[in-house]
Amino acid sequence: MGRRMIFTLASMGATALGAGASVAGLLRHQAGSLRRAFDEDENRPHSTFAEAIAAPRDHDDDDSAALAIIGDSWLCGVDVDAEHAPPTLIGRGLARMLGTTVRVQTTARPSALSEDLGRQVDEVLRSPWLSRQLSDRWSEDRRFAIISIGTGDIIHPIQATIGVPILNQAINRLQREGRYTVFVLVCPNLGGLPGLRDPLKTSLRRTSRVLAGSQWLAALAARAVPLRSTGSLSGTTRRSLLNESGRFPSELGYAQLSSTLLAAIAERIEAPIIVDRSLDIPEKGEDARREELVPDQQADPQAAVS
Repeated sequence: MGRRMIFTLASMGATALGAGASVAGLLRHQAGSLRRAFDEDENRPHSTFAEAIAAPRDHDDDDSAALAIIGDSWLCGVDVDAEHAPPTLIGRGLARMLGTTVRVQTTARPSALSEDLGRQVDEVLRSPWLSRQLSDRWSEDRRFAIISIGTGDIIHPIQATIGVPILNQAINRLQREGRYTVFVLVCPNLGGLPGLRDPLKTSLRRTSRVLAGSQWLAALAARAVPLRSTGSLSGTTRRSLLNESGRFPSELGYAQLSSTLLAAIAERIEAPIIVDRSLDIPEKGEDARREELVPDQQADPQAAVS
């Protein structure tokens, strides 16, 4: 009887070890496939520009605001036209909100990791485009930086104690050296991405939630404004808010994230709820705005006489 019990326990142990090895192997295979796809995203088209978005008509107060977009594919606008990417959408909304020209520059790149934040922040702080002011006033209510990072750290695992201090340092430098008001879009719940299966789905859900929580606390400790990207992507089917690959937002998803960020900025600076909607009308939109900026070419009276 004793031998039978030992044999049974040994068989059960071998089965459990075999099942564990099988799950571990499947997890490595799934993670490897996701990692390769993530690395390939680095070459996808995305917004890389520095532009001035004009103030609404009759509202320019001869000052300007600055907007820096920093981080990864959740902000840079992958596979969408620049007009529908977060830098343009947020900049346009901010121009209406403040009634002034907004200088926008994005350093966000697909597949970025936390270790890339230092270089991106350097680029922002050294940018003559963002540092230029049209008046002597220089205040935090006209300088904004938005950071989104963390997806790459989950897919390419690093120690959370490494990624979070890097984020904290980036926030402090933007506040201290650039006088930016900083907003942090914390790591999304990667377990909710379509097409994922267990065990990778469960693993990503757990690790991304832990990192998001750490980023949230780090942002609060550094006096930045944390926001949940996952909570922003709601109101319709999750699939329509993500790109067909499922690794970053769709055009609709970018628009929804931009709206969330603009609402947070408005709340932080106590901006008025009513904004100028005249630019939504085609005949009174950007083309009309450009025409108004061009001086009228009046005919020369003497030339008319001759």
